[in-house]
Amino acid sequence: MYNAIEEAIHFMVLAFKGQRRKNENIDKSFHSMSVGMMIRNVTETQDVIVAALLHDIINDTEYGYEEIEEKFGTLVADIVMDLSEDHSRTKWLDRKKDFIERMRDNADINVINIMVADKLHNLLSDYELYQKMGDKMWKYSKGTKEENSWLYKECYYIAKKKGASEWLLGRYKKILLEYFGDLDEESI
Repeated sequence: MYNAIEEAIHFMVLAFKGQRRKNENIDKSFHSMSVGMMIRNVTETQDVIVAALLHDIINDTEYGYEEIEEKFGTLVADIVMDLSEDHSRTKWLDRKKDFIERMRDNADINVINIMVADKLHNLLSDYELYQKMGDKMWKYSKGTKEENSWLYKECYYIAKKKGASEWLLGRYKKILLEYFGDLDEESI
């Protein structure tokens, strides 16, 4: 019998079966595993680790809030829902603006830490491509370099202001500066 974290890994891998990461030839479940392991470095709370492993399930699979709640409980389902984008907004930038507003209003530090780990891993995953192509890599992104810069910096400012994990923020800031240059930390 699996414990909750093992069950979440099993569920997540099956949910993402056949899906690949953009710009990488790797299973999509790798991203969720990486986010889960980052979060495991900053908390021992099982439900938070499970939510980190499942953070993209609602966005990227056929499973919704109800299935997550049934299998893993309301707390996990609520965190995953908080991290999910509103796909009724069809434009990439509109979805990101809505996400940022919701993160500004979110008081749950666990949600904020998972957001940081998610965005950190996205940047880390694209780093090899960035090293090869420089700023040309942004033409393969759904948003422009400027839009991505805004998104990733806003996530950092929100997380910093809300007291996210220093370990996550330190790693995030380093890669953020590599991609986008200066941060306006005076405005935090």
